[in-house]
Amino acid sequence: MSRVVVVKHEGAISGEPLPVGSYMNMLKEALTVLTGETEESASLRKLLPRGTVGMKTNCLTGKLNSTPVALVDALSTILEGAGWDANNIVVWERTNRELQKAGFKLNASSFGRRCLGTDANGVGYSARFYSAGESSSLVSRILEEVVAVNINMPVLKDHSIAGLSGGLKNMFGAINNPNKYHDNNCDPHAAEVSMMDPVRSKNRLTVMDAVQVQFQNGPGYDQRFLVRYGGIILSDDPVAADRIGLEIVERLRNKGGLPNLAEAGRPATYLRTAEKLGLGVATMSDIDLKVLVLNNKGRARPGELL
Repeated sequence: MSRVVVVKHEGAISGEPLPVGSYMNMLKEALTVLTGETEESASLRKLLPRGTVGMKTNCLTGKLNSTPVALVDALSTILEGAGWDANNIVVWERTNRELQKAGFKLNASSFGRRCLGTDANGVGYSARFYSAGESSSLVSRILEEVVAVNINMPVLKDHSIAGLSGGLKNMFGAINNPNKYHDNNCDPHAAEVSMMDPVRSKNRLTVMDAVQVQFQNGPGYDQRFLVRYGGIILSDDPVAADRIGLEIVERLRNKGGLPNLAEAGRPATYLRTAEKLGLGVATMSDIDLKVLVLNNKGRARPGELL
């Protein structure tokens, strides 16, 4: 069984962004439940080997619905508390411009938490192609050379072609040719990109933001189909994390009177392909799902997915 933890926050029901403190409480709860450890520092040491840690964000929509700076700040603080040096934390994305538009401050220096795009001076893509099945790509040198391990930090949303934009789809931002991989609802490419070394070998944890979820007209921003779900999704199984994200999107679509993704011609079949490839679990009955709700005092109680 693969465990997925969803933590929702009562304070997230309004339209205001969640502060760092709220994200920290959610992360601490999710990490300990995910690993069975008693505190979050031990959880991270269990999940991640020592060395430089990457955080692959999703900054497609600028400040409208990208990986929140507050979530990255909260996780960075927890990592530093667990013994990581700030300069050994690297927040990254395809381009510097995308990071800046989402509110991140660039830093490629030897001091403090680093933040940079693959297009930054001296970075770029790998000298060799990595292949899996039908897919072959150059991979960001940040993932290939700079970091020892990576935390995938997508935003849960609908995707106009793939059906679901989650963790696997987020790794299209780690390769040089994602434009070639959108036929057949991104299947098998969304699965195969995550099978490429170093993507598979270094992705150890998915931390998916689901405070606000766009269940239609993604992956861009459309406020008409945006709801305050108020949660985060954590798992060390990238496929299982996406499968729970898909369940949330499908239920929101049903609640909103929309057809399911298969009926809309956008089935997220790449998740089943990923399971067949051995990347993780896409079968709901094989997922150990834990849903918790935090109150404003940080106390948790069992909750429902939707």
